[in-house]
Amino acid sequence: MIYKTFCARMDHGGCGILVHVEEGRIVKIEGDPESPLNRGTLCAKGIAQIERLDHPDRLLYPMKRKGARGEGKWERISWDEALTILSGKIKKAIESEGPQSIAFAQGTPKGLELFLLLRLANLLRVPNLSTPGNVCHMPRETASHLTCGFFPIPDYDHSPACVVLWGSNLLQTNEEGIIGSQLLRILKNGTKLIVIDPRKTGLASRAHLWLRLKPGTDLALALGILKVLIDEELYDHDFVHHWTKGFEELKDHLKSFDLDRISDTTWLPKEQSLEAANLIGKTKPT
Repeated sequence: MIYKTFCARMDHGGCGILVHVEEGRIVKIEGDPESPLNRGTLCAKGIAQIERLDHPDRLLYPMKRKGARGEGKWERISWDEALTILSGKIKKAIESEGPQSIAFAQGTPKGLELFLLLRLANLLRVPNLSTPGNVCHMPRETASHLTCGFFPIPDYDHSPACVVLWGSNLLQTNEEGIIGSQLLRILKNGTKLIVIDPRKTGLASRAHLWLRLKPGTDLALALGILKVLIDEELYDHDFVHHWTKGFEELKDHLKSFDLDRISDTTWLPKEQSLEAANLIGKTKPT
């Protein structure tokens, strides 16, 4: 039997998958060709979900160390014993050092576990809770909301004429809704690609223009591209008039910059910044 569902534990994206089940066990996972998000493709993590269930080394019950640390010796204990040990250690730490002596940490949350952990920390008055979100999803979402008012993803269904990949390699890491296979599909249809990355990635090799800037000079390059777009009036005047604030201040700020200075900062030839800005400004939609 084949069940249609989606990938919810390996990534945030929710790619459509087909799960093949025989005698109550999953025997195969593949991408769902009817899914508008991934269109039948699936990354290695999605395919490997079978191992999360059936791998012989999967941890199925609590284990307590037996012997010295590092010996690799463990013994199975009950859930009641495990919870008693953990709660006892937490209680002892709070009584002796205060709740601030405890820290909860986890990997990137993919479900409700973070909210349960937040509730636990709040109940215990523990102020320390950490995930990789501060260097992963949250900066991306915060910058998107400040810049666009929402979290945008490419409109692959209405192929853009030009795509700019800035410090992103979609063939190795797919962000929310920004599927690498979808990008490859529109590139085959003629979409032009600009890659801004110090590394020569696989997508840099396919790019119409690769900007190999000095690491850490992204903002200088952004100012240079903005300067060309404004000086040569390649921007959308109607959009700027109705939907932006501070544009005149930005124009005044950019007057103090010149492309030669930006070239020295970024290690990029001035001609590349000009070409990138013209490609972005003249190729619609981008």
